[in-house]
Amino acid sequence: MMQEFVQSVKDTARKAVDNVHTAVPAVITSYDPASGMAIVQPKAKFKKPDGKTMDYPSVSGVPVVFPQSQNATIAFPVKAGDGCLLVFAETAIDYWLYGQETPTDLKFDLSSAIAIPNIATSGNDAMIQACAEDAVVVKVGGTVLKVSASGVEITGNLTVSGEVTGNGVALSTHTHGGDSGGTTTPPN
Repeated sequence: MMQEFVQSVKDTARKAVDNVHTAVPAVITSYDPASGMAIVQPKAKFKKPDGKTMDYPSVSGVPVVFPQSQNATIAFPVKAGDGCLLVFAETAIDYWLYGQETPTDLKFDLSSAIAIPNIATSGNDAMIQACAEDAVVVKVGGTVLKVSASGVEITGNLTVSGEVTGNGVALSTHTHGGDSGGTTTPPN
């Protein structure tokens, strides 16, 4: 009798949390950078009432978050096939997204997903370099930007729009004294 009661409590608790979503790895299937929204496919399964499992459905209208403030954004390409972490908000996200309250009691629902892009199933050479050299490493193709305690290093071509100033000397407007075509003095 007591064992049946305990099992009944466990079953009730399990049913109560079965539809509570917290976070799940997923794959981006499409992304619209103009709206910041993606369609994502959770990479998890759920158990149906008959005991069989099936894949979660795709979730559309998912905002993809980037590190940003009102004045600065760090952005990178998001493409179909990229991994992400879906985090499910405690309440509907309509008020946050659109400034409109919605009459819903949904909590931790698939429709309140937010994608944090670029979780990976394995490391890569930029991660290895960042850890080995205690640096921030940004790598795109063959171009590498490394920021460490010793300074900033760029491997690859550098194109600059605007003025470049080093030690108070402007690259585009500085002059040198000395022989034209020969050895010159330091910049004026």
